[in-house]
Amino acid sequence: MEIITVRHLRKTFGKGESAVKALDGIDLSVEKGSFTAIIGASGSGKTTLLNMMGGLDTPDEGEVIVDGRNLAGLKEKELALFRRNKVGFVYQNFHLIPTLTVRENILFPLSLAGACADRVFFREIIQMLRLGERLDAYPHELSGGGQQRVAIARALAAKPPVILADEPTGNLDSKSGQNVLGLLKLSAETYRQTLVMITHNLEIAQMADRVVRMEDGRICT
Repeated sequence: MEIITVRHLRKTFGKGESAVKALDGIDLSVEKGSFTAIIGASGSGKTTLLNMMGGLDTPDEGEVIVDGRNLAGLKEKELALFRRNKVGFVYQNFHLIPTLTVRENILFPLSLAGACADRVFFREIIQMLRLGERLDAYPHELSGGGQQRVAIARALAAKPPVILADEPTGNLDSKSGQNVLGLLKLSAETYRQTLVMITHNLEIAQMADRVVRMEDGRICT
């Protein structure tokens, strides 16, 4: 069963001779519960495609359907609600709030929505990501791997069906990167979430159920 469907997606940045086709007619389907790795050189359109799937950017042409919801034509408030309920984001640079504790960072998206955390689920992900003893720490007191585990916990906290990860191990050493990736994959499998990840690391890509290679805004077959 497909949870993400992308049809005829096109996106151009700039105008005239300086225009760049970030996406040039992308068609892609992602199966529910799968792990898809997207690879390609810088500028190939990977991040633009991921942003489209997450409702962070809109195409010039084409459509994106996520968990049965067509994102075309949604207003900004509707897109914000979609992102809050349907998608968890994990970035290379963590994007933690330095003045908040680990606990507060994890629960921050839920607090913005005025929602209460599922305490049982919260304890589960904290235990799985080995953060139980660091809940009162601040981001600067953690290693890079520790900060990325917090970012993963934050992405999982609202139980979104889709996790989108943009080079989540890019700022980590190889050992920390492998640990974080293993935890990210385990969490997605445990909670039956769909994981789509951008990576330059071919070893990481080989752990995925499917590898999609992009070049010049197109998917290479």
